[in-house]
Amino acid sequence: MTADSAKPGDLLHLGFWMLTSGGHVGSWRHPATQLDRLMSIDHYVETAKLAARGKFDMVFFEDTLAVRERIGGVLGEVAINSLDPLVQIAALAGATSDIGLAASFSTTYHSPRVLADKFATIDQLSGGRAGWNMVTSGAASGRNFGNGDHPEHAVRYSMAHETVDAVRALWASGPRSPQIQPVLIQAGMSQWGLDFASTYGEAIFAAFRDIEGGRAFRTNLRTMAMQKGRSPDAVKILPGFMPFIGSTSAEVADKRAFYRELIRPNMVRGILSERFNFDFMDYDLNQPFPLDDILDGLEDRPMITSDRGRFVKEIQPGDTIATYAERMASKVSGHLTCEGGPEEIADFMQAWLQGGACDGFIMQALQIPVELELFVDQVVPVLQRRGLHRRDYSGSTLRGHLGLEAPR
Repeated sequence: MTADSAKPGDLLHLGFWMLTSGGHVGSWRHPATQLDRLMSIDHYVETAKLAARGKFDMVFFEDTLAVRERIGGVLGEVAINSLDPLVQIAALAGATSDIGLAASFSTTYHSPRVLADKFATIDQLSGGRAGWNMVTSGAASGRNFGNGDHPEHAVRYSMAHETVDAVRALWASGPRSPQIQPVLIQAGMSQWGLDFASTYGEAIFAAFRDIEGGRAFRTNLRTMAMQKGRSPDAVKILPGFMPFIGSTSAEVADKRAFYRELIRPNMVRGILSERFNFDFMDYDLNQPFPLDDILDGLEDRPMITSDRGRFVKEIQPGDTIATYAERMASKVSGHLTCEGGPEEIADFMQAWLQGGACDGFIMQALQIPVELELFVDQVVPVLQRRGLHRRDYSGSTLRGHLGLEAPR
């Protein structure tokens, strides 16, 4: 692909997923990671400014209302430090001037009034740069809130509809920010999630395995939005993406080997325990993969028809725990990945954009700041030369960056 093949207006939208030390499960062991800074605002300010130098639309923080678990225990070696994301983006509002600031906050365990007040305040103080990732919460979160039985999946989405309607009504009754209201972000690909996204979502954080799946998802969601009286362009599809930048195949291979070395045996056991909801901690990694042990109660485990079902299908005859884990580790991320030099990474992104499979990406970096800086300094200039990415911000609101109209 060349710069000539880029069509006018075909600009990528880029969000950066701020995962403490990075998106790789062993990023906290990277020699460039300064662990003491992960709990310091300086780390997040510098990362946000780096993303702004790359003219990203937004930085994006997840929220975790419970620690990661395995069979009732804490999944310690791969746990992600999770500070309050709203406090983080509020702090960044005063340290940055253009880049959007988005955070996840649960519709299941927070009242509409609290959500409306917090996000409206940040939207005002940031000059119209706030975004809310509207999420429902898992059972572990419910135990922390002590509200009785955790609601079922369908009930959680019904609650989410009611909560978002109430939040939007509260926003409409109060002072308006320069972008009128915060941008609504959604992540969820179940049937309930699709209905929710097509009703409210403006930026959709999605996960795909191939370009055909992305194209089908985007077409379907835009159609669903139109059926609800919305413009299809009011919905931006942003799959997760982790680039693996290396100038040569040898450099990429060395980088892969380096990151695999960051994953210790107990981290492997912990990830597998979480993935299958089965305790691997006392298993020898060189023994045959205990498929029969897992299958004994597989049908009783949540999600087995979707994500965990796919994991089971990936187990090959003759696999040991270690060989399965090696393949798992080599994939690096559950989202899209692409490896190669800046031109190859840009080719991949351009193919997805111009193939109608996405409107941009939510990027993860293997390690922060090393891999984000590589992307900003090496890949972004290629995208800009091809006319695929802005050279500067044309406005100062997140809604403007994403090309979204103000809500009526």
